[in-house]
Amino acid sequence: MTTRDHVVHQLQLLYALHRDLLPMFDEMHHQAGYDPVRRVLDRQREDFRNEVERLERGLSLLGAQYKMERSAVASGFKEEVHRFKHQMNPAREQLDLHAVLDLLAIAHYLIGVYQGCAELLRTIGEQDVATLAEESRQQQQEHVRALEELLQDLAQEVAMIEARRAA
Repeated sequence: MTTRDHVVHQLQLLYALHRDLLPMFDEMHHQAGYDPVRRVLDRQREDFRNEVERLERGLSLLGAQYKMERSAVASGFKEEVHRFKHQMNPAREQLDLHAVLDLLAIAHYLIGVYQGCAELLRTIGEQDVATLAEESRQQQQEHVRALEELLQDLAQEVAMIEARRAA
């Protein structure tokens, strides 16, 4: 296995992750009760669709294709969301908080993988694909900033809801 093979494998895994998480965004959107969470989910869903296309371009530039495999990472996230909903029986606002936390976790994971891929791609002289990976990393960093702001606002809103319920 070469570094090029390794990067292709990572990009294929990223492709599968993005593709497999798209239905989860639809489900989270349907369950969201807080409009700002819905808007973030809409943006994330659209960005993930665009990212699938970017990954296809990157793989094509490397002379590779995506594989129609299931993402173990996406399966893990989906399983965790399922367990949370069925074991904890959360209120709607807690589902919103959980969605934001999951989106933050996904974004941080993607930042790390894209950063590593960009570095490896530069090392093997694949600057065009490295630029695509770097763009993806930067987009995820923007998502993190927006999600952190949303989390602060949502946490305050949830605290007020819980205080009203307790009163």
